[in-house]
Amino acid sequence: MDKRFFKILILGASLLGTAATPVFSQGLAGPYLAANRAFEHGSFDAAARYFVRAMAADPANVRLKQSAMVSFVAAGDFEPAARIASVMRANDQADVFVDLVALTDLADKGDYESAKLAIAPNRDFLSPLLWGLLDAWIKIGAGEIEAGFKAFDRLSEDDTLEMYGKYNKALAQAYLGDFEAAAEILGGNGDGPLHLNRDSIVIHVEVLSELGRKDEALQVLDEAIVRGFQDEQILSLRDEVALGNLPKFSHVNAPTYGMSEAFVTLADLLSRGEPDRTALFYARLAQHLQPDLVDASLLVAELLELEDQFNLAEQAYGLIPEGSPSYKAAEIGRAEALRAAGDTDGATEILVELADSFPDDVLVLNALGDIYRGVEKFAESVDAYTKAIANVTEFGSQHWVLFYTRGIGYEQLDDWPAAEKDLRRALELSPDQPFVLNYIAYSYIEMGINFEEAQMMIETAVAGMPSNGYITDSLGWVLYRVGKFEEAVGPMERAVELLPVDPIVNDHLGDVLWMVGRKLEAEFQWRRAMSFDPSADDLERIKRKLEVGLDVVLEEESAN
Repeated sequence: MDKRFFKILILGASLLGTAATPVFSQGLAGPYLAANRAFEHGSFDAAARYFVRAMAADPANVRLKQSAMVSFVAAGDFEPAARIASVMRANDQADVFVDLVALTDLADKGDYESAKLAIAPNRDFLSPLLWGLLDAWIKIGAGEIEAGFKAFDRLSEDDTLEMYGKYNKALAQAYLGDFEAAAEILGGNGDGPLHLNRDSIVIHVEVLSELGRKDEALQVLDEAIVRGFQDEQILSLRDEVALGNLPKFSHVNAPTYGMSEAFVTLADLLSRGEPDRTALFYARLAQHLQPDLVDASLLVAELLELEDQFNLAEQAYGLIPEGSPSYKAAEIGRAEALRAAGDTDGATEILVELADSFPDDVLVLNALGDIYRGVEKFAESVDAYTKAIANVTEFGSQHWVLFYTRGIGYEQLDDWPAAEKDLRRALELSPDQPFVLNYIAYSYIEMGINFEEAQMMIETAVAGMPSNGYITDSLGWVLYRVGKFEEAVGPMERAVELLPVDPIVNDHLGDVLWMVGRKLEAEFQWRRAMSFDPSADDLERIKRKLEVGLDVVLEEESAN
């Protein structure tokens, strides 16, 4: 049911006209249609406003209330969602999602007794993981400690859910001050430490520190660092523990922390890099319960980006505090969201300030170079990439991109020797990298040199990425430039299939078709290319080809 909810919601909204009002009442049709359109396109803040206007025209319509509530939650505006949920529950109009909003609101206010009534009817409508964790934490909040621990134990009896049940029981024990019991669970009872994520490592260290077990805390940190957890906070925490400055347990400040972790855990399991509005719903509830839960804000931002809601995503990234280990990544994400929303100046400003604060950070400098390259400030991009490269202590295959992007900057600045050197260095780090091979080969083609090597490079690139339209276009284009017109037709037609509205690819296909005598088809492709907003220079050249033919244009260009 979880994964289908928002699809069902949209379907239900589309039936409102017949289910609630056979004919749209005056004042309902406009807001309803606008709300439905906004929701379908992920504009949740706009959808919420329009659904409220529709509710005013048809206050008895349950679907409108539910849609407005969900839209407010998705937009991150929880209070009006909670008010709607309260009204619906009072009118016996609740369902599982109304109850989830209500119990989130009640728990946030410390009313766990009422939250128990909201969770109770929904066992069959929620995943066992979510229902089990919420039920247990709400009981802990209500003071039913033994019942809460038994609920965690029931989860632990399921092999799939065991680690979640045990980990959350350890959190609850630490919250209640039983650090010995918490340490025993987190230590893994001989099976290795129970570390679900980065925060669980810090929590384990805090629990051991409360017990004065400095050496064990250091061992936990050292093992985590070996496994790759080497961010500034972990390294700094290790230094502090080594000095005897043992941290207090501070993560779980209320049962709502565990509830928030439950929501974000399921949201993460549902999303997995794909747009999922149920995941967004859960992540927003987690965010409301624990505004400083970094994982929730990061997941909300990522899900909103997948919906192309870049302004809302930027707001979510902005909630990550400066002291968080995720702060730099969040600021880079915030800049990217602004850039995608069209605010390149704002994105650049964020990254410039970030680079000033972290002048030796390779990822930050790389992101700054990318934003400059995107707005065609190539000298600035080269400078940023150069600083990034200078701060790499040991080059690995992943660093090919630094030389590739700097090479692009040099090429755009008409410094081909420097560009070629960087691009060749990128190939040394990542041999047969399709993007690098394509860039070098296409540059050779445009300069009229090294055609044989360029063809070999492009063929290798196409073999590596056969579904990339730009690389396939390059193969067709190099065959065209060396006079293998018949051989060029297939790759160029394939490139147009992959990139049907790209003006350059359509233009290239027109040139190839002209050379094999298919002139009417060539003119058709040139006209298609004109309709896809080519550059001003390309547009004039296409017009000239349509007037006098490609042969004459090539002669004119050769004469000049």
